[in-house]
Amino acid sequence: MKYFYFRKDVNIISSLDLINSIKTAKTKNSLRKAVLSFRNSLDKSSVLSMSADIFRQFLSIEKIQTSSKFMLYVDFRNEVATREIISDLLDLGKEVYLPVTLKEEKKLISKRIFSLDDLVPGAYGILEPNVDAPIIDPSPLDVVVVPGSVFDKNGYRTGYGGGYYDRFLENTDAIRVGVCFDFQLVDDVFPEEHDKKMDFIITEKNFLNF
Repeated sequence: MKYFYFRKDVNIISSLDLINSIKTAKTKNSLRKAVLSFRNSLDKSSVLSMSADIFRQFLSIEKIQTSSKFMLYVDFRNEVATREIISDLLDLGKEVYLPVTLKEEKKLISKRIFSLDDLVPGAYGILEPNVDAPIIDPSPLDVVVVPGSVFDKNGYRTGYGGGYYDRFLENTDAIRVGVCFDFQLVDDVFPEEHDKKMDFIITEKNFLNF
């Protein structure tokens, strides 16, 4: 049984409220709001424990084991935690790239890092590679690990409303791995034509291969 521990400084949406909100949601925005409210209330220890379970499954995928160029993200606001897996991949000799958000252009670019020490605060306060980090064209990437607010059982996701990852994924044939906590996995996120489908979605309880 999985127990959730909640922060004391936030307004908590209960599990029952979350289930009801998901059942009655008719739009991406209503889904996003309910799920993110619940996610933001989690204690960090729960986030780290579930994240470790997710990336144990990630590393068990044969296609992941044989890949060399990985695009990840630095977790923010209780996203699936990535700093440990970034360090693990660097220790394995893999090439690790992280996104830099160009707000005015509404796009992501990928920059290579060699250490977590290469990170500085960027757009929205999210850590990203420093100005001197080398840029790579997305096309040679082998794997892109994709965050999101809600994912569905058909392989689609809802992000945070900016469309950054959908535009980025248009420029690469990399394996798309969506990572989220199990309560973020729903039946339908109301995908639109521009939404990009994942190849895998991994939660602490489920492994979906499309």
